[in-house]
Amino acid sequence: MIAGASARGIAQTVLHPIDVMRTRLQAKGITSALTLETFLKGVVPQIVLALPAGAVQFVAFEFCKEKLRDLMPGENLQAARDLVAGAGGALAASVVRVPQEVLKQRIQADIYPNIMTALPTLFRQDGPMGLYTGYTATISRDVPWNALSFLFHAQFKRLFARFQGRTPNNDENLALASFSGSVAAVIMTPVDVVKTRLMTQKAGETVYKGILGTFSKIIVEEGAGALFKGLVPRILFLAPLAGITLSVYEAITRIMLKKNGAQVAYGVSVPRARRASSPSGPDQRAIDEPAPLPNPGMNSPAKILAMKAMNMA
Repeated sequence: MIAGASARGIAQTVLHPIDVMRTRLQAKGITSALTLETFLKGVVPQIVLALPAGAVQFVAFEFCKEKLRDLMPGENLQAARDLVAGAGGALAASVVRVPQEVLKQRIQADIYPNIMTALPTLFRQDGPMGLYTGYTATISRDVPWNALSFLFHAQFKRLFARFQGRTPNNDENLALASFSGSVAAVIMTPVDVVKTRLMTQKAGETVYKGILGTFSKIIVEEGAGALFKGLVPRILFLAPLAGITLSVYEAITRIMLKKNGAQVAYGVSVPRARRASSPSGPDQRAIDEPAPLPNPGMNSPAKILAMKAMNMA
């Protein structure tokens, strides 16, 4: 939980100015000029809610991963386990993520000046459920993106280990995670545009209604190309977001597991007790999950702190 909260909080706070640009490009009708203050719009709900969202996401991810090893054993199902666990983590985090997005994006799109105005106005006009405007569109974006990011990242690490004969170090892991996030970001951009349009309507407005209705309205009025508005800042945001989040998460997890006398195999925590042979033979998980290959410097606290200082952890 600590690792997940830290990873998400650091990543989203550092990349917030890029997220502001993405929202303002995708939303409709924004005419105000860009200033230095513009890039800080929505930073309060971003910071305050990123920590619990990250904690919930990674706790759910690890829980799903643990349960799925029993329900879907075998190395040939590893990719499916990664995909389902990633989706489960994103779905659990949506309880916090959607209110975060609604408040943050409406402030970024100049609908509300700040959180102190946004929250009471939204409650007064739409009630508590106003915080979940665009919920379906958000999970339709976040669940596949997180699942694909985790899946691509896990597969790229396995390919790296297979061809290089070792697990990736921090810098290599960052590159793999960032590339994973970029690929997933391109795939999910149209859904992100739809989600932004739904969320950045003023309270009580129904210019856009539903995912399919919004898709159709955008295509008819603006052309299919409008579904890829904000693609560049989205990639610039999500590529490092995936890299920073996954790298910080794994770095913190490795430190905590090292202190607790556990091992990590390809980013999957496996207590040493599971690798011990039982009277009936070796544990099946020891067969399914190979022991980590030598990786000098991966657990170096100095290396991890240096990466954090460079916004690369």
